[in-house]
Amino acid sequence: MILGIIDRPRAAPPVAPTLVGMTAVMTVAMVAVDKLTEIVMDETRVLRERGEADLERFTHQKNHGLLGVTRAMRSVPPEAIHPALVARLRFLRDRLAENRHVLGLHLKAATEIADLVSGTLEEAASDGTYTASVFRGRMK
Repeated sequence: MILGIIDRPRAAPPVAPTLVGMTAVMTVAMVAVDKLTEIVMDETRVLRERGEADLERFTHQKNHGLLGVTRAMRSVPPEAIHPALVARLRFLRDRLAENRHVLGLHLKAATEIADLVSGTLEEAASDGTYTASVFRGRMK
């Protein structure tokens, strides 16, 4: 897994992320990670601020971004991974955890609203003639 490299112990602490002095392959990987991070952060922000988002569009963008990161990371030899890339991957991991949490809250709220609407519709459609208590006696 791409994010698995961030848990490997490193001899030197991660330095501040910078593109200066990076190889082209490393730069491409960092740009891909940054792009995906931005998409994830945008979706999280939109969900928090507005409570709704074009989830289909964001899902497409995140899938495309993940594909870009995957392709870029294939070109980076594990022994050549720069601490700045590791720092970016850690930041992405944290933003993904936050995004997952916010999406979970969004899903929970949508489920609760659907249950409430469904229950209200069922109550409105029934005049009380055929309730579960009427059938309980006859089912034995």
